[in-house]
Amino acid sequence: MKPTGIVLLVLGVLAAILGIAAPVIGTNVAVGKVDSTDSTTYTEAVGVKILNQGKLLANPKDPYDTNVPIIGTRVTKADSAAMDSQEAKDNKATIFTTVSTNVRTDTNAELSKSEATFAFDPSDSKLINCCGANLGGDTNVDFQGVMPLKFPFGTPQADVEVFDTTLQKAIPFTFAGEVDQYGMALYRFTQSIPVTQVPGKPFLEVPGSIAKGLAASLAPELADQIPAEGNVGMYAFYTAESDYLVEPMSGQIVDGKSSSTTTLRLNGGTKDIVTVAQVDGGSKDVEKGAAEIKSSADLLAMVSMALPLLLGLGALLAIIGIVLIVLAGKKKKAASSAGASS
Repeated sequence: MKPTGIVLLVLGVLAAILGIAAPVIGTNVAVGKVDSTDSTTYTEAVGVKILNQGKLLANPKDPYDTNVPIIGTRVTKADSAAMDSQEAKDNKATIFTTVSTNVRTDTNAELSKSEATFAFDPSDSKLINCCGANLGGDTNVDFQGVMPLKFPFGTPQADVEVFDTTLQKAIPFTFAGEVDQYGMALYRFTQSIPVTQVPGKPFLEVPGSIAKGLAASLAPELADQIPAEGNVGMYAFYTAESDYLVEPMSGQIVDGKSSSTTTLRLNGGTKDIVTVAQVDGGSKDVEKGAAEIKSSADLLAMVSMALPLLLGLGALLAIIGIVLIVLAGKKKKAASSAGASS
């Protein structure tokens, strides 16, 4: 009986070790699946109001194109070459490159195109200032908070500081409850950004005489603050309201909508001179991406279930092994005592 007890005890210990190691290995596989999957996401905005700079000079009272339909496409890829660098390995960084393009669908004109590279810790999605991370080629950016394309694994029911690419700082998303949608239990997060000056260079620099004329038409109370000579910088100011649905286990953003306004003011100003854009949009063609996210979440859920099962099995086998060893010891002792008495 004793050898059986020892075997069961060893099996119990091994099962306990596997119970610890298997979820770690499995989670690494699942994390790798989420953090190395290329993705394309789409957004759609209608009723957009954008500044037409040609109209601005010709008709400053009404310089806008309105009801502009826009489709945004974002292509995100894992940068395997960058992740092979020694710097990335030293920082244990996952690296994404992402290209976002906005097209005006009524004219097929490309309104904007931006590129970015994000380096982040794959376990918690925290950004890392390394490995070629940049916004539009600008590496002089202090990346803070969570990756803007993905929430942390095991997203908490609490505020999450998410990096905002426009304002270049972390701004909290607030947990706003659970939602059952797309066959998943999702967390809803909302964000409200007050009017904030966008960092960096002026959005526009125009001769003072033109700026003074524009101010006279659009913001008369500012006209006396603008010099008639030299160039005047007009700075972008930004405000936004966002609403995201996040799959909490994988941290992936399943759906979202956002409204934002960008205006021009004098540096540090409190009065708008002109609006650059008003946008109200949201995710488009969500179902396919949601199905892929659900697959990743199911894999993570399966892996997470292995820990208590294997630890429980290990504990049970270890207990049985100990009991058998104790019983074998008692039996041997009894047999020895019987032999001595005879």
